[in-house]
Amino acid sequence: MKIVSSDQMRAIEIATFENGTASEILMQNAGHAIALAIDSRFNSTNKSQLVALIGPGNNGLDGLIVCSELCKTDSYIMTIILVTNTVSDKKDFLGKLDLINSNVEIYDLSDFDSKFEEIEIILSNSDIVLDAIFGIGLSRCITEPLKSHINKIKDSLPEHTFKVAVDIPTGINSTTGEVDEIVFGVDLTFALGYPKLAHFTQPAASLCGKIEVLDIGISVDISQEINVNLITVNFVCSKIPTRSMASNKGSFGKVMVVGGSEEFIGAPALAGKAAFRAGAGLITSAIPASISASFVPLFPESTLIQLPEIHENNSAWNSARLIHEKLTEYSVMLIGCGLGMSKHTTNIVENLLIPDIDVPKLIIDADALNILSKIYKWWDKVDDNAILTPHPGEMSRLTSLSVNEIQSNRINVAQEFSCKWNKIVVLKGANTVIASPNGDIWISRFANPALASAGTGDVLAGIIAGLLAQNVSMIDAALLGVYIHGLAGETFGKSSGLLASDLLGSIPVIMDGFRVNKGFKN
Repeated sequence: MKIVSSDQMRAIEIATFENGTASEILMQNAGHAIALAIDSRFNSTNKSQLVALIGPGNNGLDGLIVCSELCKTDSYIMTIILVTNTVSDKKDFLGKLDLINSNVEIYDLSDFDSKFEEIEIILSNSDIVLDAIFGIGLSRCITEPLKSHINKIKDSLPEHTFKVAVDIPTGINSTTGEVDEIVFGVDLTFALGYPKLAHFTQPAASLCGKIEVLDIGISVDISQEINVNLITVNFVCSKIPTRSMASNKGSFGKVMVVGGSEEFIGAPALAGKAAFRAGAGLITSAIPASISASFVPLFPESTLIQLPEIHENNSAWNSARLIHEKLTEYSVMLIGCGLGMSKHTTNIVENLLIPDIDVPKLIIDADALNILSKIYKWWDKVDDNAILTPHPGEMSRLTSLSVNEIQSNRINVAQEFSCKWNKIVVLKGANTVIASPNGDIWISRFANPALASAGTGDVLAGIIAGLLAQNVSMIDAALLGVYIHGLAGETFGKSSGLLASDLLGSIPVIMDGFRVNKGFKN
């Protein structure tokens, strides 16, 4: 599914108008679709108290159409508050929609001082609030008197009120995800036609609630012009690898995990187990011999390559040689999980990744990324058949940008450096961004603080490795891995206390669910 900026959405609407669909039709479609969606959730024998906050632009007109449609159901006690200086325009529209002569209470800005006690009582008893104040066109700070009025409205709403936004919550820049100080956070946002960038860009995304995309009759095909996409469950179902009943462990590929150190014994075990859970047939862990006794109880299913001790002569070169001698047997190498940053491990990474030799599909994670960041123009020396999985700190070291610069512009940063490095980049974090060297971008819908714990990144890298081993394409493995990982985290809610190892058991269950949805094939 395409994700659009405000400028792109305007261009789509203009193209739709030129294609013969009048703007009034799109507006009517939007209002009707939102009304149906609201009514399907709240229609009951007891009338719900609905307050519609109507702003000055087309977003406000959409909101008035919603009110008109819902009035026909006779299921709501409705109040309209015109939060706009252009009241006359809206009152003309109210007349056309037969809302003035209905049982709807209507207030405007002139009533805020004289009738605010009355308005406050209505707000305090509201069940639903419809935010149709400012839409995707907002690109500046909200000023007085609207600022004070919106703040008063927000302060008057009880916690139980369900807040719904038309297209984008008030106070959010729909392209950048920047938020105004009086931003109106909601529980549910109805995205009209297409989701907007801010719906999946922090900090705005956390204020948009659940996103529901509504069809409003857009009649143009934009697939070639828009390169930002949302990873959807339908996409994942279409790409998930199937499992033949006549298979064996050799059917599902082999993964080599190069990692581990005295300080981080568990990291390669988490990654290898995740690769197994994602369906790989065999995992070999290339780890220091000194930790093998502690490692085996953690991961008895793994075969081992025990790397020479640091004190041995040429130990780094010998370690790299041992790995290279086996690599032809493997379809995927994941390097970096728990590796550490010693001179010894730095030399291993350099000997493994920098020489111009044939390597399997690569996933470069964690400390392997930190080591690469110290090598001049490393991207010209590392095979392009690679997926990089940095968190913002690692991305900062790779790019020399600050973490703040990266986090405030995640999509563009991931896109720029994926193209520069000619590698797939998985920029981890809330709403993980995946960038392809051809300029295409995908965004994850998942933003879960429960995943903000040590080891969850190792699990993600392992899932991607397990998918690659089953001949899933590089980009599809990255996309599926991010989605499966995010969904696994969501099954545990969004509270603290999630262990990375908790995710492992959910992986095959989730993947089997996707196979059922696509039609399981024996």
